[in-house]
Amino acid sequence: MVTAAVLLAPGCGERAAPPSRDEPLRRAGFRSLAARDFLISCPDAGARREVAYQAARHEELKLLAARNGAGETVALGENEWAGVSRHSRPEACADGEEAYRQALAAYGGALDTLAGRIAEYRP
Repeated sequence: MVTAAVLLAPGCGERAAPPSRDEPLRRAGFRSLAARDFLISCPDAGARREVAYQAARHEELKLLAARNGAGETVALGENEWAGVSRHSRPEACADGEEAYRQALAAYGGALDTLAGRIAEYRP
């Protein structure tokens, strides 16, 4: 499922026009939500402090984006994820600590990318 979501993500596939300057940030917002939802599907992930920390970090990044004029672009990526995830079956995290750790690392990496895109964004 995550693979399909990434393939359907903004910026994938052929296009007639060159990508907009908003596209990298929009894609980063989309992918951060895909990584978050995959992490949350891990058994007992909702009760872990690391997940709560990353979720709080995600919210802080969205506030930073809003202050930097990038909030609308991040919201567009979130809207796209909501549309894709509503109509497709999500991939679930496997059981076990290793699968959880990999999903947590993927979410953290997606948030790092989002932070970088927010920092680079010029409205």
